[in-house]
Amino acid sequence: MNIQETKNIPEEVAKGLGQLAKDPFTQQNFDKLSKCVFMNLAGEENNTKILDQLNSEPLTNELFNLILLFTVQCIKLQLMEIEISTNLYDYGFDQTIVDGYIKKFTQFKQFVNDPDNAIIAANFESKIGFNYLVDVDWQQEIVVSSKYANKVYQEIYKIQLHTKSTDNKDKDIVFKCTLPQLIEINNQLGIMVKNIESSSDLKHLK
Repeated sequence: MNIQETKNIPEEVAKGLGQLAKDPFTQQNFDKLSKCVFMNLAGEENNTKILDQLNSEPLTNELFNLILLFTVQCIKLQLMEIEISTNLYDYGFDQTIVDGYIKKFTQFKQFVNDPDNAIIAANFESKIGFNYLVDVDWQQEIVVSSKYANKVYQEIYKIQLHTKSTDNKDKDIVFKCTLPQLIEINNQLGIMVKNIESSSDLKHLK
């Protein structure tokens, strides 16, 4: 199997699922965690009951996040059930897990497409429309002089955020900052994460 050719599923997601497919924890808990994924995608509030029950297991967060990313990408790409099944089989999952996931996926689509759930469907569409972060690169640059001064010594950091759009296109965001600015960005991100955790109970996504 060529991981990079699995119906536009991000390579890191495909590799992650492939590596965990035969793990005993995955075999035992994939169905529970996929149920949790669909409950959270369909609901207006986060449901962490299942995650809390499995929180002592080291693979819980990783597997949950991989299933979540895989599911959202399948919906974005409007993949048919047969295409999703093919991907899961290629990753190494057995028929019981694949059949269980496809059943939940089909039920979720029916739920979202029900006219009575139009508001929930609109909320869901708004949740998955953003680019997602794939990787971060950084580079240190030293400025030793400029046209205004002969002796200048300043550390500049070039930060490059690698993202993918909803149609799986690469998009890089590049900016430069000084060390104090970089420290301030890091501090502000830390404050943001703490505020999000305290207000929305998203601690399980760490």
